[in-house]
Amino acid sequence: MRIIRIIFKIMFVIYLGLVFFFCLYSFNDTGVDLSKTIFGIRADRVAHFIMFFPYPLSAWLAAKKELRERTGRYSYSVILGSGILVAILAEILQSLTPTRDSDPFDLIANIAGLTIATLLIFILEKYIDYVWPD
Repeated sequence: MRIIRIIFKIMFVIYLGLVFFFCLYSFNDTGVDLSKTIFGIRADRVAHFIMFFPYPLSAWLAAKKELRERTGRYSYSVILGSGILVAILAEILQSLTPTRDSDPFDLIANIAGLTIATLLIFILEKYIDYVWPD
């Protein structure tokens, strides 16, 4: 079981690295056009939502035992709060990158993805624990 926890921690770090890569990489020369809309929502915002949606589950699987021991019933708040801090940091770093722009609507999309995924973990916790117990 210890090996699985280590694997989840490594995967979480890789996930965070990919989030920051995609937040800071310039897609200007790639042909990727994120200014188009999907169901009336800019593709950029959909990408931000999708990019931050896995954060709570990844964090939960990587550190749920430690979170439960240290924070108890506040573990969901800690996951959501840390995700929001990561989202804010990503937007700040985007504002400092010459080829990227910071957009408050991107931050809202990030937080929406984090919030919905955290609520799903709260609702499905028993099933998650059944599959991946502490």
